[in-house]
Amino acid sequence: MFSAPPFIRVYSPGCKSMSMQEINIYFEKIEKNIFRSSDIPLILKVLRQDAKNGLIELSNDDIHLFQVYMFALQQLELANRSASSDVHAGDWRPIVDDLSMLKQVMDEMEKRKVITNVSWNAGGMAIFDILDGIVYKNHLYYMMLAHLKKLYERK
Repeated sequence: MFSAPPFIRVYSPGCKSMSMQEINIYFEKIEKNIFRSSDIPLILKVLRQDAKNGLIELSNDDIHLFQVYMFALQQLELANRSASSDVHAGDWRPIVDDLSMLKQVMDEMEKRKVITNVSWNAGGMAIFDILDGIVYKNHLYYMMLAHLKKLYERK
């Protein structure tokens, strides 16, 4: 269903970065439709290693966006009853450091009719309805793939 961009999937045998090769694991998980929110911290670890090795430029905004993706995936997992017990509906505070970035992504998703009835309460909850779980997941996967492509083409 999904395809990783070829520039990430193909490496020369002498590629110096094991972590850069590891990013393929996550593309395969997306392709197989088995990528979960728990994969985001692992992706961030790979991205930080590739940034440390000078292979990509990783900004705080990039990290914050992956936090937003994690929150969004957790909300889908909650709706599907497959989330871990420490995940709570709408509670972005333990995950997302940049509320404005979360609002921006949610506004974009609402505009595209991926989610509806978005509301923010004073207790720090982001409440919304997922119209179609498959469309929602696909949208998130495409956002992550585009973001990773941008990171690896930036350098």
